[in-house]
Amino acid sequence: MVFKDRSDFPEHSPRGILRRARISLLLFAGACSAVWIRADLPAVVPAGGREGATTEPGIVCPSVPGTAVETPAGATIRASASATSSPSHDLAGRVKAASDLPEGSIATIVRDDEPMIRALAIVRSCRDSFAKVRDYTCTFYKRELLRGRLSPLNVMNMKARTEPRSIYFKFEEPNRGREAIYVHGRNRGNVLVHEAGLVKLLAGTMEVAPTSARALQENRHPITDAGIGNLIDTVIRRWELELSPRETVLVFDPSVIEGGRRCLMVEALHPQKQPHFQFYKIRLFIDTLHNLPIRFEGYDWPAEAGGPAILAEEYAYGNLKLNVGLNDLDFDVANKEYAFGRF
Repeated sequence: MVFKDRSDFPEHSPRGILRRARISLLLFAGACSAVWIRADLPAVVPAGGREGATTEPGIVCPSVPGTAVETPAGATIRASASATSSPSHDLAGRVKAASDLPEGSIATIVRDDEPMIRALAIVRSCRDSFAKVRDYTCTFYKRELLRGRLSPLNVMNMKARTEPRSIYFKFEEPNRGREAIYVHGRNRGNVLVHEAGLVKLLAGTMEVAPTSARALQENRHPITDAGIGNLIDTVIRRWELELSPRETVLVFDPSVIEGGRRCLMVEALHPQKQPHFQFYKIRLFIDTLHNLPIRFEGYDWPAEAGGPAILAEEYAYGNLKLNVGLNDLDFDVANKEYAFGRF
């Protein structure tokens, strides 16, 4: 269409009125297109945030549930609305609560069936990797919530064997000098333990039932549950029961460094408390070199809405060395490198 000079169309002539009507329709259509395009774009929260923003800097909240968009940092957020939620606002709150991710993270935040399958496939692949492990040594770190109080950080030298299932601990802190040995099928199923100092002098080596009140006085779990293999089996069992698209927010972050090793961090969070959920949130850190978990964090629900999650269990396996050739002597109180028989 070629428009002639405006003077060719007097302002109040029929042709002038028709011209103005056409222009108005074109402007209205353009405005509608702009609104439609803007509504379909993801809402980017700039670094430093903006008024009303509820997500971390650099996080992108998709306006349409079920879509995936890229953040400037390379993160992908995939969302699907729950039956009772408002998609964009609900997701924004859940992203902040679920991830606590540092700026620049390349995590993937997802809420649909695919991530549930992916999370289970990841941890099952860890089980396959662990099937090739005969034994390992590491520095074991542990903190647990006991009777409402978080224990001090426990640091132990650890030896473990898969067949027969065997564990050796030597405590570095606290209770420096304490040693414990458990071998499945031996010592009447008991743990052999000795304390350090005067207690050792008085009590010597003791046999303690793994699930006795004495053994669990400083532990949430018995020694029979210790080790990477049991951690993998427990996570698989809980996730098969608990993961649900409508009740779980999953985060995958392949950029985490734990103990000097690059890890894939998988986080599973349950915004709404249910009787069959063991934790509010867990984080599993999988060493990409060995495809084995080397850190686990389990959090209880916040004491009040909007409050911080409560750390309940934390375990880490530092300086992990696989298939080093451990034998029976490594799990025997007669080992001369141990102090079971010396005062």
